[in-house]
Amino acid sequence: MSLRKSIFDNENERELYENLKSRWGKILNIYPQLPFTKIFDINTLKNVDEKEKDFLLKTNIDYTICDKKDSPLMCIEFDGMGCGYSRESKYIPNLKIIPLKGRELRKKKLELKLRIAKEHQFPFFVVSFEETKELIPEKIHLTILDGIIGKTIGRIKFREGINKFLKDLEEEINSIRDEEQRYKYIHDAITTFEAMSDLDPIANMAFEMEAILIKRKILKKVEFRPFIKPELPEIKDLFYIEGLEKRLEAYKHVEWVGCEVSCETPKGIVIKKVEVRNFEDEFIEPFSIANCIAMLLAYHEIAELNGIEI
Repeated sequence: MSLRKSIFDNENERELYENLKSRWGKILNIYPQLPFTKIFDINTLKNVDEKEKDFLLKTNIDYTICDKKDSPLMCIEFDGMGCGYSRESKYIPNLKIIPLKGRELRKKKLELKLRIAKEHQFPFFVVSFEETKELIPEKIHLTILDGIIGKTIGRIKFREGINKFLKDLEEEINSIRDEEQRYKYIHDAITTFEAMSDLDPIANMAFEMEAILIKRKILKKVEFRPFIKPELPEIKDLFYIEGLEKRLEAYKHVEWVGCEVSCETPKGIVIKKVEVRNFEDEFIEPFSIANCIAMLLAYHEIAELNGIEI
């Protein structure tokens, strides 16, 4: 029988769509399996040969996120087969899972989509199970992907609105005579607008919990320690050019970035260490997401230890 039972390739893709729709459906439109041609005009693409164009005319995108007027904002490919992810428009497969035979073809197809998206400064991510599992099953249903979506949409809003925001403050800015104070005012205004634009639900939940714990005088001190894996080679001499070059080259191969959060409370120290895959992109900084997750998990444990329901 030729009729398919579902538009989704598997149950994981269908479940992820339901989760995205449930979490983001009030402010965004989520569409599964849209043709690539619904996002990009194939006929006007540059640096695409006929074979690539033929593929693009036939391929779909797993999830497309649009505003409420159906203007595309970002796209997501769920790599259930290769369990890989994207970084700087490159596809990083899980070498332990995907066979060598199919790896190069899959990489070529995904990186064609990623390259076109980058040329149009359009957010396009490849994610897998690592980015879509719940932070704390049955308790905190948010995922790393929610952080990616929230921060990406927030970055788009920031870029679109920052000029108007500063324009509205122009009279007040010009009234500040002291150059140093004027600079500080502008810096603070930009930081405020950036925070207002951030839609990351992980960060928002973490800061809400932080405010509650501080108000109840439970959270005394918070320290952060960022880290990466594998670690970069140590530089003992900043003028050793070859060492700097090796360190820069090693940074290109960082697979994991993370953050350790240490919280001082009346009942002792609570430490949470979180690492995420290095899906760095012009729209997203994985360090920021790892930091917010570590905060959230630490604050959640502190709340439970003190009998606080949040």
